[in-house]
Amino acid sequence: MMLAGSANRMDHAVGGARMIGLDTRLAFLLLCLTAISPLLIVGMPPLVDMYGHYGRYVLQTDLQNRPELQQYYSYQWQLLGNLGADLLVHALYTVLGLETAIRVVVIATQAIAAAAILLLSKELHGRVTPFAVAALPLIYGMPFNYGFLNFSLSMALGLLAFVMWLRLQRSGNTIASQMWLAVASVTIWVCHTYGWAFLGLLCGSCLLAQAFAAGSSRLAVLKRAVIACWPLLLPLVPMVAWRSGTGGLDLMGWYIGYKVQWLISVFRTRWAIFDIPSLVFVVMLIYWAIRTKHVEIDRRMGIAAIVCFASFMLVPMKVFGSLFADMRLVPYVMITALLGISVKRLDAKTLRLLSLLAVAFFAARTLVTGASYIAGEKSVAQVLPTIESIPKGSRVAFFLVTPCKGTWELPMLAHMGGVALARRSVFVNSMWKVPGANPLDVNYPEAFPFEHDPSQFVHAAYCKKPQYPRLSRALARLPQHAFTHVWIVGEVPDRLSLPQGLEPIPHAGKGALLAVRSAR
Repeated sequence: MMLAGSANRMDHAVGGARMIGLDTRLAFLLLCLTAISPLLIVGMPPLVDMYGHYGRYVLQTDLQNRPELQQYYSYQWQLLGNLGADLLVHALYTVLGLETAIRVVVIATQAIAAAAILLLSKELHGRVTPFAVAALPLIYGMPFNYGFLNFSLSMALGLLAFVMWLRLQRSGNTIASQMWLAVASVTIWVCHTYGWAFLGLLCGSCLLAQAFAAGSSRLAVLKRAVIACWPLLLPLVPMVAWRSGTGGLDLMGWYIGYKVQWLISVFRTRWAIFDIPSLVFVVMLIYWAIRTKHVEIDRRMGIAAIVCFASFMLVPMKVFGSLFADMRLVPYVMITALLGISVKRLDAKTLRLLSLLAVAFFAARTLVTGASYIAGEKSVAQVLPTIESIPKGSRVAFFLVTPCKGTWELPMLAHMGGVALARRSVFVNSMWKVPGANPLDVNYPEAFPFEHDPSQFVHAAYCKKPQYPRLSRALARLPQHAFTHVWIVGEVPDRLSLPQGLEPIPHAGKGALLAVRSAR
C-alpha cells in the first residue's frame, strides 16, 4: 500500500476509464437522482422516528390552533445543536403543507449527501472513483433508516462544507477558508452537533496529514491547526450555554456487544439476507484497497477514517440525552475510508471492473432500499385506518408489542402515535421528552408512568431477559383516569386479557383499539 497526500494528475489508465462515464455531468446527475429514488416512490418516508417527528412538527407549527393539546404539550424555541430539519420544515410548511415539507426536507438531505460524496471524490482524486459510487448506499445506513433527520442533514452538510474548505485551502486563500469555516461550523452545529464535530474531524485530519508529509514539529502542527481551524471553535459559545442548562454531556452506557451489533447493522433495513452481504462487499473493497500495492490511500481520508472509528469505539451509547450516539458514526467510518482510496495507479481493465462492480452494488442497494421502504409503507398503511375510529381530542395510550428477541427488521411502527396526534389532535404517550435535545416538553403527570417515550414499548408475554414490560402488566398499571383509548399495534396476541374498564371497539386497521370506559 502507498500513501498519497493530495490528488495528482490522472494517468492514461484513468483517462481510458472515463469511457465508463462516471465523470460526466450527466453521470453526476443520474447518480444523485438514483440515490434519492427510494424516497421518490413512497409518500411519507417510512423511517422509524419519522412518524414521531411528524407529530412533533405539528406541535411545532400548529399548537396555537389546537387547544385540546395545549394542556399536555409546550414547544419553546431555543438555540441548541439539534434543529436542522425542524427549521427547514418550519420555513417550508406554509408554502408546501406540512407533510410535503417533511418529504422535501428528507429528500434534500439525501441529495446533499450524495452530491457531497461525489464532489469530495473529485476534489480528492480529480474524478469520481468507483469507491465513491460504492459509498453512496451508505447514506441509507441505519442512522438514516431510524429517522435521525437532524443528524443526517448535519453530516451531509459537513461533507459538503469540507469540499469547499479543501478548495479554498488549495487556492491558498487563508482568510476565505477561515470565513467559510466560521459560517459553516455555526450553521452545521445548529443542524446537529455531530455534523460540526465531523467537519472538525475532517479538517483536523487534513492538517495532520499535511504535517506528516512536511515532517513538521508538533508545535508547528498545533500552530498551523489553530490558524487554519480556529473558526471551528465558535459553536462552543452557544454549546456551553446550551449544555450548562441541560445537564452537560449526559453520557451513559458503553457496551461492546452493541458496538459489534452496530458494525454488523450498518446497512440494516428489513432483510438481513441482503444487508449483511452488502456490508461484506464494502469491507472487502476496503481490505482489497489496503492490501493491493497499486492502490494509494489519501492520507487525509485515511486518518479521518481511523479517527472516526476510534470515536465510534469510545463514544457511549447515549450522549446529550440521545440514544444510539455511537451507532450513528459507523456509516461515516466506511464513507471516509472508501473516499480515501485513489485509483490513479490502476490499469484500465481493473478500473473498468471496479466501476462496473460499484455501479452494480449501488443499483442493487437502491433496489433493496426502495423495496424495503415500499414494504414499510405497506405495514404502516395496515395500521393507520384505526386512527379514524379515535375521536379528536382523545387521550391515547399507544403500545407497540415487540418480540422478546430482537429482529433484523427495524421497529417501523414505534411512533405511529405521532400520526394520531397529527391527524386527530390526541395526546399520545410516545412523544419524546428529552430536555436539551429538542424544544418539545410533555407535561401530563396524571399519565405517569405512561407520559412519554419509551413507555409505548411492551412485550407480548414473559421474556427471560425483558427489555420492556409485558403488555398485560402495562394494561394493568395503566392509569385509566388519564386516558380515553388504548391503541395496540405490532405482534398483538390473539387473545387479550383485559383488565376491567377496557373494552374493544370496532376499527378498520390492523391491531387492537380499546375504549377506557372508566375515563373521565
